[in-house]
Amino acid sequence: MNEFRTGTEADFRQNAAGYFRQMAAAGPAEAPPSPGAVWRDLDGPDDGGTDAETRGRRLSGRVSIFDEAARHDPRLGHDLLVWRAAAAPLDPAEETACRLGLLAGTASFVLEAGANTAREQGYYSSSLMDFRQVQERLAGLVSGAGLARLGACRLCRLIERGETERAVFESKALRARAASLEAEIRSVAGSVLGPSWVAALLPPGAGPTPDERTP
Repeated sequence: MNEFRTGTEADFRQNAAGYFRQMAAAGPAEAPPSPGAVWRDLDGPDDGGTDAETRGRRLSGRVSIFDEAARHDPRLGHDLLVWRAAAAPLDPAEETACRLGLLAGTASFVLEAGANTAREQGYYSSSLMDFRQVQERLAGLVSGAGLARLGACRLCRLIERGETERAVFESKALRARAASLEAEIRSVAGSVLGPSWVAALLPPGAGPTPDERTP
């Protein structure tokens, strides 16, 4: 994905990743910052820019925030999106891009946890069909996350060029992709990590709500 990002976007993403790593290193003794505080730390003050280029660049940064937050903890990514949507409405294309970022990060989180568990249980040292299917489904999360990031990047670029109508049109198909990815994430996590793990770590509704999904 880095080849599709500008240097500024790559730097912003690195900074966001470092922020969440520091948060994890702080440990449970230190109370985590609220979603609002996280957002202010990373998104910064509103510069008032309303031109298309500024909107697109800002949205790209926000997608990275959701992605990196969910890679750290899907619950945090979900809480951030809920907080952001309540603080100011998002248009359909912007919301879709942010949800894609959230799901990409969630897929990466599940992939790491699932791969570690599968390795401990010997799934990677066996050629049994059931074990191979687990390997393939975990690998599928890699492509799912990559496609979600590409889709979000596409929407950001369209908005940056002022092609708002095109962005809204393409977001319809991308919402359907997001719904499929969310379902696969939860299914893979349930089969490898168990229903209790899913209930504890994957908040419901991380993807599009039912009325947003394309039939």
